[in-house]
Amino acid sequence: MEISQISWGDDSAEKDTHLLKYFVSSDSFRRLAERTKSIVIGRKGAGKSALLTKLSQVFEGEGSHVIRLAPKYNSIRTILNDVDLANGFGQEIFFQHTWLRQIYLDVLCSIGHESKGGLSSGSMEFARSVAVQQNRTSKDLVENIADILGRVKVKVGELGEFGLQLENELRSVAEVDSLEHHVLQLLQEGIKVVVMVDDLDLGWDNSSTANNMLLGLLSAVSYIGALSDGLHPVVFLREDVYSILLGKTQHSDKYRNVERLRWSQDALVEMLEARINFNREQDGLRAEDDVFYSVFPRQVGTTNSNNWLIERTLSRPRELIQLARYYTEAVDGDLPSDQALKSSENDYSNWKLEDLCAEYSNQYPEMNTVFSYWKTKFFRQKYHLKYVEVEEILLSILSDAAINREWFNKLANDVDVSGFLKILYEVGFVGDFVLGGSGGSKTYYSYEGRHEPLFDEVQIHPCFRKAVNTVERIRTREALQAQ
Repeated sequence: MEISQISWGDDSAEKDTHLLKYFVSSDSFRRLAERTKSIVIGRKGAGKSALLTKLSQVFEGEGSHVIRLAPKYNSIRTILNDVDLANGFGQEIFFQHTWLRQIYLDVLCSIGHESKGGLSSGSMEFARSVAVQQNRTSKDLVENIADILGRVKVKVGELGEFGLQLENELRSVAEVDSLEHHVLQLLQEGIKVVVMVDDLDLGWDNSSTANNMLLGLLSAVSYIGALSDGLHPVVFLREDVYSILLGKTQHSDKYRNVERLRWSQDALVEMLEARINFNREQDGLRAEDDVFYSVFPRQVGTTNSNNWLIERTLSRPRELIQLARYYTEAVDGDLPSDQALKSSENDYSNWKLEDLCAEYSNQYPEMNTVFSYWKTKFFRQKYHLKYVEVEEILLSILSDAAINREWFNKLANDVDVSGFLKILYEVGFVGDFVLGGSGGSKTYYSYEGRHEPLFDEVQIHPCFRKAVNTVERIRTREALQAQ
């Protein structure tokens, strides 16, 4: 098998036609397949969409109606640009009822369209009529919000005028009680439904309206999840968005029973092996249990290549696949090459830094300018830095970098080096280096779990070192202590 001809699959899980043939199971998948969680969180590229695709197959195989709600980018932007929503109507409770209406209509449309006349209850007839009226799929989220907003504005000038009757009025305007009645009747007859909501970061801009729209969804999902065992909602959220939402609600305890997507090194290697074996089978070769080293060299320098690869990711499948793609495209022939793997690191590191800036473009716009400054002004800087050394770098950036954004201006005005360092730690650019006893040490990164960083010493993550032109070698522990 020519290594350069390996196909690692489409970057987008939704577009990967072979995804289910090399899907790797996990504890997260098993728990979600058992319907024990309603909120799934993971960082960009952690495999949320792949998981959704596999769960859809499983739930459909069990006979459930599977409904996927994935608002389009333009739909979300239209909602967030609406003047009325931005000026008072776009509250969490308003969005909660628009989501309830959207979900109930989608459920009724699915059941009504797929029914073949077996059941004849009044609620089934209602579902069939809804499916006909809505032309088999319910209205777009924008249309539903516009309908409800228009009805509310006919009654009041602003939501506050409803007073204590706000929730009852919104339930009435959105026809929640009527729709809910028919949904529950159908569920009591044995119909099962799974509603999965994804792609919520498309168009999200961290504005008050955007966050209220997602908090309204979480409220709706919490409410629906308690109605019936036959209706199971699942929301897929980016972990950073989820953290922001929790900080903006008084009801965060309701949303803490989440499934966090985490990947072990063994699972990530297994994912690569599954895709290699798929390519082998496509070439008429048999699959093998230990196929990793048929494509990758055993070592890069003195480091095992599986460790070397994983260390250059933030433990997410998408970036590991991208690194593997850069490598295999550079290999000439059918033998692994450590030189090709090392040479692929530069392109991958630049891609990963751009990817990081895109991931956090709403929270920290123009972060790419920070790293451009770092790369040019601190060329060949070491990647292991004591606090005083990283402080000098960050003070220089706060003083000289041309970024006119609220998040950066606040840091600059307050000369907040610690706050700046916390942001770099949060996004994964740096880790907290901690010396242990008996000569041990460890660098903690934010994506690995809970850790309160001290920042006495930090390390730039391996996947970004090439992109900001750090030196390759770290000094020995004894040398570091002697400084």
